[in-house]
Amino acid sequence: MKEEVIKKYVKDLNGLLKEVNEIGDYFLAWKGFPNHSMVIFLFGCLYKHLNFQGILIGHEKAGDLDALAFLDGEDVIIEFEAYSSNFKKERHDASKCNLIVCWEHDWMECPVSIDVLELKRFWETKP
Repeated sequence: MKEEVIKKYVKDLNGLLKEVNEIGDYFLAWKGFPNHSMVIFLFGCLYKHLNFQGILIGHEKAGDLDALAFLDGEDVIIEFEAYSSNFKKERHDASKCNLIVCWEHDWMECPVSIDVLELKRFWETKP
């Protein structure tokens, strides 16, 4: 995950890492992990440490993508995925997405126009 993506979307990295530590590793031990629902759940747990001023899941502006969020007065269209490569497999329109929030970023050909926030990295760097 690019450092500039963390700076853009995370307002309180120390608080986020503390939250990750409090959530603990039991999510990682869950046999079905990762999946789409768990990514959304974990995003919700970490949301207060992010720079968004609001988020609407399933908003019509998001189209077939998952959410519309607000960042510094701008709309941000978000797709949640277990793996970033699922975005391509599901044939989403890359021109309509600003951010993929995923557990693991494995799509090396991801368009540079889409930011990727990889949650797994926060678990790997927790204190």
